[in-house]
Amino acid sequence: MANIFSRFFSNKKEEKREYEEWTNPIFGTVSFNTFSQYTQSKAMKLSTVYRCVNLISDSIASLPFYPYTYKDNWKYINYDSTLYNLLNVQPNPYMGKFIFMKLVVTSMLLKGAAYIYIDRAKNGSVVGLTLLNADNIETEIKNNDVIYFDKINKKAFDKSQLIIILNYSTDGLNGISTLSYAALTLEIAYNTDEHSRNFFKSGANLAGILRPLAGVNIGKEKALKAKKDFINALNSDLGGQSGAIVVLDSGLEYQPITISPKDSQLIESKQFNVVDICRFFNVPPSLAFSESGKFSTAEQQGLDYLNNCLLPIIEKFENEFFRKLYLPSEWDVSDLKFDTENLVRLDATTRADVMVKLHSVGGYTTNEIREKLNSTFPVNGGNRAFIQTNLQPTDALIAENKLDNNLK
Repeated sequence: MANIFSRFFSNKKEEKREYEEWTNPIFGTVSFNTFSQYTQSKAMKLSTVYRCVNLISDSIASLPFYPYTYKDNWKYINYDSTLYNLLNVQPNPYMGKFIFMKLVVTSMLLKGAAYIYIDRAKNGSVVGLTLLNADNIETEIKNNDVIYFDKINKKAFDKSQLIIILNYSTDGLNGISTLSYAALTLEIAYNTDEHSRNFFKSGANLAGILRPLAGVNIGKEKALKAKKDFINALNSDLGGQSGAIVVLDSGLEYQPITISPKDSQLIESKQFNVVDICRFFNVPPSLAFSESGKFSTAEQQGLDYLNNCLLPIIEKFENEFFRKLYLPSEWDVSDLKFDTENLVRLDATTRADVMVKLHSVGGYTTNEIREKLNSTFPVNGGNRAFIQTNLQPTDALIAENKLDNNLK
């Protein structure tokens, strides 16, 4: 029986594409060029977009990604498997796990999809994961099957050879980037920043016109010279200084023709842009350093960020990685989960209270708590679980039974 993970499409004469020898897919991975209507280079210059993309990608990349094995009706982390090192140490020889996962999330958000090539040994075991450049991947349906073409490396991939993380999709095959939907908001935000830059670049001077006073006639040469002198005095690129004093020729007066930043509500617009961009990325505005925040504690804010922003992405990653990295015969005895505990950081008092409560019901053993506190060594007997036994049935109290025994 042919291995389902070694199905490479051969070159055929009737095929409309001809493929050369495949080169390593790592080339072009880090290059985030795009041909979308709103370029990533512009979007990432916006501080809010940069913050949202960086925050989400860093959060996902910092999470441990554990492969589990079911044994004796219990789930254990499989530290001995190759997958553990690929998902938590080094997915390929070119980068570590953190940078790899960060690039995957960034590609998903900014390009609409992330395509990860699964490098397998002859026996079917996974030996490497490589992120492809999503700009180079084309999707086609052929013979009721999906084929993915790499335009640059001239390679065709079967769907079982790729882990495909889609950002948003209307057909289940092609991903749509967040930038596509947020193009209008991003363009407004970008134009707002450009307006601010141009305003301060000109020495905080408003655009205007030099016009002659009533009854004064000025020749063309004199008008051009007055304009040139005026620009040179105010433009820092031409040697001018901010707040410079400009002496106009007799018979000329200056009249501003643009709206001032205050009148155009520039500050208010920039604040609104932050909130609006955060809506597209599902990031709480307070995490994008906006003054608007609805939570009184950091724990509540962290839970909101985890539940509304990260959990859908985490579930998407877990499901796609699991069904592509494991054979169907392994699905019943394996699992693949992110450990999200580090995302919700509690203060020292709350954390201690949680540990005490979980220890009292057998949720944590003493050594498990010591491990979380990075203690230097385990204690003897610390692997035993304990539960409290203070609760008693009302019709058989221990104190009454002792009293009855004493009376006898």
